[in-house]
Amino acid sequence: MPHFASKLAVENALREFGVPYTILRPGYYIQNDATLKPALTGLGIYPMPIGSAGIAVADVRDIAEAAAISLTEEGHEGQTYDIVAPTMITGPGNAALWSKLLGKEIKYTGHDFDQWEQNMRSRMPSWSAFDLRMMLQGYFERGFESTETEVARLTKLLGHTPRSYEDFATETAAKWKA
Repeated sequence: MPHFASKLAVENALREFGVPYTILRPGYYIQNDATLKPALTGLGIYPMPIGSAGIAVADVRDIAEAAAISLTEEGHEGQTYDIVAPTMITGPGNAALWSKLLGKEIKYTGHDFDQWEQNMRSRMPSWSAFDLRMMLQGYFERGFESTETEVARLTKLLGHTPRSYEDFATETAAKWKA
């Protein structure tokens, strides 16, 4: 998919030209869903078309922490770290979690990719909306699983278990209610 093709090209170039590197590969950013407050608290919908196959997510705080560690400590040159949470997410699962946390029914709106892309085109360049649509369609069709090995490796790097979507949603719902 286009969203990952450019990243793979950069990774390959780093390796080919012998540039010192550490690669961080995050999953879907958990904090993307903080922008869904109007949809969740107002309309009562979870509108991200991520499907039910399950996708890996990453808390931006874990990304920042992994970057700081890999830049300031020895032994990370030439390494690739997948930044993923200990659990995966799904559209229906996220809707159920937000329903519980917000005390109201939240419905998963499914996968109308045409409508989602059109809505995103009002917020970003058309090429970016299309690129994200293709990524989300890939997630919907095939999922984007993390492995126990990836989670264990990140846990070792961070010195703690990566943050979960559930933790993020609990923190965020509490802030929204305050």
